[in-house]
Amino acid sequence: MLPARAPFARLEGFLRDTLGGGATRLHEEEAAPARTVPVGELGWSAGVARGFGFQQVYAHQAETYRLMRGGKHVIVTTPTASGKTGAFFPAVFDRLERDPRATALFIYPLVALGQDQRDKLLAFKERGGFGWDIGAFQGGAQATAAFADSVRMVTATPDKLHWSLTHPRVREFLRNLSFIVLDEAHTYRGGFGSEVAGMLRRLLELSRALGASPQVVLSTATIGNPAEFARELIGVDAVEVSESGAARPGKRFYLADHRGQPRRFWNAVMEASQRYDLKVLAFFRGRSRAARLYGTYRAHPQYARHAHLYMAGTSDREGRLTEFRRAGSGVMFATNALEAGVDIGDLEVVIIDGYPGSRMAFRQMAGRAGRIAPGLVLYLPALNEQGVPQPADAFYSNSGNFLELLTGPIEKAVVEAANPYLSPRHRARQNEEYGAAGLRGPHAAAVETQKYWNLRGEGSLKYAVVEVADWERLGLRALDTPLESPSQHYALTEKHEGAVFTLDGQGYKVLRWEKHPAGTAIIVERFSAENLFTRGLYSIEVTPGQMTPWQRRGPLAYRHGEVSIRRRYTGYQMLRQVFERVCVGCDRDPGPAERTCARCGGRIQDRMQDHKLSEHLYDEPTELPPFRTSALEIGLDPRATERPSAVAHTLKHLLQKVTPERVACDENDLAGAFRGGHDAYFFLYDDWLGGLGVSRRAYEQLDDLLIRALALCSKTCCKNAEGCYECIAVSRCYAPYLPSGERRPTDKQATRLFLEGLLGVQPTPEAQAEAAAPEPAPELVPSWPLQAREMLDLHGLSLPEVSARLGIPSRELQRAVSSTQPLRLHHAKFGDGVFMGGFYQGDKREVLVYFPGVGQKRLLLKFAGLTVIEREPGAVAR
Repeated sequence: MLPARAPFARLEGFLRDTLGGGATRLHEEEAAPARTVPVGELGWSAGVARGFGFQQVYAHQAETYRLMRGGKHVIVTTPTASGKTGAFFPAVFDRLERDPRATALFIYPLVALGQDQRDKLLAFKERGGFGWDIGAFQGGAQATAAFADSVRMVTATPDKLHWSLTHPRVREFLRNLSFIVLDEAHTYRGGFGSEVAGMLRRLLELSRALGASPQVVLSTATIGNPAEFARELIGVDAVEVSESGAARPGKRFYLADHRGQPRRFWNAVMEASQRYDLKVLAFFRGRSRAARLYGTYRAHPQYARHAHLYMAGTSDREGRLTEFRRAGSGVMFATNALEAGVDIGDLEVVIIDGYPGSRMAFRQMAGRAGRIAPGLVLYLPALNEQGVPQPADAFYSNSGNFLELLTGPIEKAVVEAANPYLSPRHRARQNEEYGAAGLRGPHAAAVETQKYWNLRGEGSLKYAVVEVADWERLGLRALDTPLESPSQHYALTEKHEGAVFTLDGQGYKVLRWEKHPAGTAIIVERFSAENLFTRGLYSIEVTPGQMTPWQRRGPLAYRHGEVSIRRRYTGYQMLRQVFERVCVGCDRDPGPAERTCARCGGRIQDRMQDHKLSEHLYDEPTELPPFRTSALEIGLDPRATERPSAVAHTLKHLLQKVTPERVACDENDLAGAFRGGHDAYFFLYDDWLGGLGVSRRAYEQLDDLLIRALALCSKTCCKNAEGCYECIAVSRCYAPYLPSGERRPTDKQATRLFLEGLLGVQPTPEAQAEAAAPEPAPELVPSWPLQAREMLDLHGLSLPEVSARLGIPSRELQRAVSSTQPLRLHHAKFGDGVFMGGFYQGDKREVLVYFPGVGQKRLLLKFAGLTVIEREPGAVAR
């Protein structure tokens, strides 16, 4: 244990109490002092200096100010919590102070973020004594008030601006526009980014046509292509500011493997946060898991005041944030709705439950910890229903791969302003905006203007969860203060009639829906849920429309065209959340000494499990209106492989992985589904109303994509059919189950053979040599505990990695491995010895072996030629 004066003392205490003494440190970010510039060197006025509030300015803030004062467009890409806001506020206030007519527009992707940043602008204004007003144009705000005569700064969302550029008050504001500030700009990528790019270009060009010449300032998380991104998003050449001058207090990253005991882990997190007066932010990929954990602790008297929740759709999110900010300790359960820039302040610990899908998102989340004091990040691998880590989480549980996650190349933020599927309606809308301003439209013969469309690609229907008593008392006014405001999909899957759910520690049951022009009221009553909840059943059906003729290449056929996507909600399941030792085979609590179920022989596990109690199908399924998009359809000749279904599923995974590499798109722009009744045929479609052109370009470049797919499934990173995240596995599979309910298989080897035959590719001698010496296939044999020990001790793999390779939950692995003797190894020169320890990873892996009569020898594993004794003859450690 570290001495009390050590900067990480409290955090190490928290770590010990939650994970015990065996926690694996994956990485440490060293502390670094701040690089600052005195305020006096920047020539600020007294008001700007008072508004800023500090005597020193970080180096990147000073650089940003100088560039903006010099008239440059700027993109700031310094890390999370480095003071990006302080980088552009001074220059904006400086300009507006010098020019009494100048205005500034601050655009934020989320309402909550806009509110948070407006509070900071107001605080700067009050400290500096500036006399103008700051408007807010988001939610239900009206343009007349937000852009009043006294207002010279406005915070807005792109959604509100989209249909307001024809408004006279907005137009007057734009005549003197000096700055367009785009905060958290990395959220504008993919389909949403392409739509926002169209709106931003309309905004910028209209401002210029009205006589203004605004500078553009972008603030974004670290992305792989900042200058290119700025040009594509809003059409300006921006200077990048990427070197942060902010102090780094230091941060430690640990693998948080709870070894199959989530209840014990989360109890320990709640208790330790109070014991050590720490704030903990826990990120989850799914809403339901975050909400259910929060509900569990909110309902517990010991933890109720220390549990917090933040996710899209919850009521009073600003109030929830304020409560957490004021708290001295506690745990906030959150989804990535909190990822984008909302400031929390003194946050010491971040827990990331499962790989969030991109390196960019992971770094954004991890960057929350350790802003003003040393921080701790716990990476908790997500588990599947068998208690085995998901492929991406097993992959990044390795310290070498984890370092790539933190420091390796980051994803590019892809946007396409000139997208042929989206830009025509923006051009038509721009003509209308110019016409309203008395200007000649810039586009001749534009398409007919669409009456309304949403930049986010989804309907604008409003759903509000309302208690029955409030509905009877307030009527439609209750829609303004709902318990929750879910999206359409979540309303249909989590808040359908008969649904049971928990919110803020209180159980509810949905009685009925009432539809009104102002929105749909989901009427609920209080209900004793007792760990019960429901999950909606739905299916996605793809119906081909006008398609190109089939193109054939040996045993593969493909075509492209227009399809109709139909979502059908067919019923729901009633489930019980089990947060204790349970049998995975039946609904039974086992005895304390049972390892296999005495009733059914099933495996006993201590984990959070969703246990299905019943299934209810609707007499008439709910079917959403179909939406049209474009899709690539691929079919395999079942006679070309012994495992056509597995090969088709694997090929779909591979194309999901390689398409964003070769085609300019975000990974979320592409979705997939199998053709009904044909497991060897699948669709990859643009997941955007009307299409984005992604599947069209994939169709045109299919040969290149297939060659890249072959390279991935030829990698020797693993030998199991399911593959790993480095080769064929994906973090999000759109069709993981067969119609029977069984999991769809994958087969890396069969797919490699299929693609080699399809492309006429013969393995190179180097590839044959690599394939001839892979690590032992992880087949479960009677000696699998020894096999696991070899992977853990000799090869230095993490427990989640070994769990994923062998398909055995980590708790069972640990129990079995602890009962085996230390590895006995044979060396050609030194004879038989005993494994003592290991160092480093991969090709640099070294092992310490004790040989009787010789002593301890430290050997480089790659060239040691060590043989594990008491395994199959000839098994050589490589």
